[in-house]
Amino acid sequence: MPFLDGPDDFPDASPAYGTTPTCDEQGNEKEAQICQTVAHMNELRAEEAVFFQIFLSLHYHSQLLTPCTCGKSRLRTVACTECLQSELLCPQCWVNEHQTMPTHWVFVWNWEERFFEKHDFCHVMKNTIIGLSHYGERCPDADPGRSFTLVDSNGIHATCLTFCPCQTTNGKWGIFPGSVSEPKTGYKLGLLDYHCQQQNQGKGSAYNFVLVLQRMADPFFAGAVPLQITMERGQAHRVDVPLPGEANRPYPNRPKGFLGIPCEACPEWGINMPFVVNNTRHLISENDTLDGNYKLNQFFKRDNGSDTALTDGTMYFPKQAEFEEITKMYVIPEEDTEIPCKARIGSIRHQGSVKYALSGVVACACDHAVVGSFVNMLKGEAFALGTLAQHEKFLHTNSPHSPEAATPHVISYDSYCSFVVNEVKWAITLFPEDEWLHTLLAAVEGQIPADHINGGHFHGEMAEVLWAFLNALGSSTRQMTRGAYHNTINFVIHAWNLLKVLHQAELLADERLDALRLFELHMAVLEDLSRQNATEVVAWSRLSRIASKSTAGKVCSVYQHESTKVMTIESMLAPMIAAEQERLKKNHGHEASTTVVQWIHDGISIECCQVLAIALLRNHPEHPLEETWATITKLHDTLNIDLKKFREHQLEIYLRLRLSALDVDEPELTAIQLPLYRMKHGQWALSGDDATNTDSQLREAEIQLRCAEADSGIVAVRSASLALSAVKKARDLGYQGQAGVTRSQRNLQKAELMKAFEITMYNHVRVALIHLGHMTKDAVEPYWPLSQRDMQRKETHLHRAKGDSRLFNGTAWYLQSRVTISWAKVALTLLPGHGEQDSEEEPQLLAGTQMLKRPGMAAPFDEVCYEY
Repeated sequence: MPFLDGPDDFPDASPAYGTTPTCDEQGNEKEAQICQTVAHMNELRAEEAVFFQIFLSLHYHSQLLTPCTCGKSRLRTVACTECLQSELLCPQCWVNEHQTMPTHWVFVWNWEERFFEKHDFCHVMKNTIIGLSHYGERCPDADPGRSFTLVDSNGIHATCLTFCPCQTTNGKWGIFPGSVSEPKTGYKLGLLDYHCQQQNQGKGSAYNFVLVLQRMADPFFAGAVPLQITMERGQAHRVDVPLPGEANRPYPNRPKGFLGIPCEACPEWGINMPFVVNNTRHLISENDTLDGNYKLNQFFKRDNGSDTALTDGTMYFPKQAEFEEITKMYVIPEEDTEIPCKARIGSIRHQGSVKYALSGVVACACDHAVVGSFVNMLKGEAFALGTLAQHEKFLHTNSPHSPEAATPHVISYDSYCSFVVNEVKWAITLFPEDEWLHTLLAAVEGQIPADHINGGHFHGEMAEVLWAFLNALGSSTRQMTRGAYHNTINFVIHAWNLLKVLHQAELLADERLDALRLFELHMAVLEDLSRQNATEVVAWSRLSRIASKSTAGKVCSVYQHESTKVMTIESMLAPMIAAEQERLKKNHGHEASTTVVQWIHDGISIECCQVLAIALLRNHPEHPLEETWATITKLHDTLNIDLKKFREHQLEIYLRLRLSALDVDEPELTAIQLPLYRMKHGQWALSGDDATNTDSQLREAEIQLRCAEADSGIVAVRSASLALSAVKKARDLGYQGQAGVTRSQRNLQKAELMKAFEITMYNHVRVALIHLGHMTKDAVEPYWPLSQRDMQRKETHLHRAKGDSRLFNGTAWYLQSRVTISWAKVALTLLPGHGEQDSEEEPQLLAGTQMLKRPGMAAPFDEVCYEY
């Protein structure tokens, strides 16, 4: 573990934070007081290399793979790091030596991965069991071994033991059971005493105490220990050759001495992507985000001048000496005030306080929420510090940088529009020799969505999710000295990065399976379409190679076509009105002020407003929010005006029709007597040939408009589904206290309501076509029934754009393009085990803490239907 350079190398320089100024009661800085160094700390620096070699020797033993002293031709492969001066033993000898010390962690040599793997006592040899009583020996009358969780001060042990039935030994095991009958958990009495003393002194919570014990046992998942050990080995030890027990270098692109955990999912040339990639830009782009935090601050301290960060420059903070040099000139430069977003800069400059030596930190993280670097802030979120954070993060990835290692970069920052102005300039000023950084920042892209300015965070700002994890440290780190402050944050975020990285493989594997299931579904559709159009494929292939000229002389290709075949109701309305006006002018010599087609269209629009009003009232039956009630009131006013005009024109078409008074308080319950209504309620048969012809014309006109409405409904359902997806992505990362939670819940409810409303309207139109005689009741063509399940979506953990990995049967998508497929073939891919589920799953994220589970709406809107 490296320390700072000694005073002999810089005789005129005092320790970096040995001259911290104090403040008076008004917050003004007092004259700096130099702290004296301590002799024994200087002695420790002089012996840095010796301690470093001792620490490295813990991962290797000179007796490894030599014959054991038992004389049974066994090799030494098992070590204990908790016994003083312990020697390497064979498995059997180690078990014999630790019969009465079963809570010591054992390090067993892994022959395949070539490192010492941490195990529990019962995993050293097959059928190894902890025997209680009889001085570690198993009682002849003991019951078979059972799984047992044994908790000691060095961690939580998932082990196996037997209970002794002998009356003379009961209760003398030194283990307190977790339950009276059939205990499955036990606690060492020394651990309970330690917890009692800690509670008396530190007032810590039991939850935090358990988490500490869990981390003492190694925060790993099944099969992930090799990954953890490998990540923290050779690239951190400043040596050019693999250490004993290290098969190869897992991360050759890391700078020597770097102890941090890199992101496994971000593109890295020669590791998880080819050395030279000239295509598939969206697959190899690297997304980083910057953000400042003012909770991780630090008071002015009269700290010891020899107080040294053991992780100085080797983890996530830059070297303190380099940081001090930069902040002398570039804390808040004048150039940062003459930029477009002066309001934003004003808010930044007013954050922090003079009573703090450090007002917070700036973090640079990837879009998987794995931290790459931290930089301290002095009196504000100066943009030069953001450039320093970028430099540190890039230095830990693909280092040394070369043209072949260049991948597209995207930066997200809540002040990017201001930050980008001098981004390259600061890089040239601070790091004139690092030309790779100048080239990288000159080509980088940036983003800052408008919704951040309006009061909410955006999904690209992944650095925000770190603060929920780190803010709790603020109350303690602000009281620490600078070295302890840096060490604490480094070690805590190191554990965060480790858990993130160990989760990534599992999440990526799950997403790959979902993508394969989706591929199977679409391949079934493709195969079916290929069979249906086998005879046309040759002709299509020929057309794709031939260009033709239109009558206007324009060169056309078979690929120049409309993106969809859907005819919206608005595009259908105009030619129908023109045809009716032409017919009236020909038969009666004049045009109508309001055509019958327009009247039917107005009735359909009124029905849509009525269904929406009913949906809002059903979902807010008691005390709707002010915004919701304003929407309902506006719908009522619109319906009253439109219904009055609609009913007046209705009397011109149905001369014998008698209308009741209009209920202005509940206009959504008023019947809209279109041809559909009259056919449904037996009012269709009228006397006279003219009446029959008129009704037939009205019916045909409504059928055409209803078909266009169904097509528009398909597009609306798809749009509402995408909108709901976007809201779900934004809600997890858009919290700003309780107000942010409430806003996210409200946005989610509105998006779910609109999706259910669009599905209901589509099904309502389909039922209308059935009553009009255009479709049979059990028909599935041209319009299939839709449900929430048909629009089920599963987001990708990366939240790429709209999310390309989906879990749905594609009903609305195929309806939109008028594709006819064999649903029996597709159904084979949707059997249990192929991924379809009854309810939509929450997206599993790589970012942030566990998501809050939100209840659904008050009532399922799928069942909402409109009665005529």
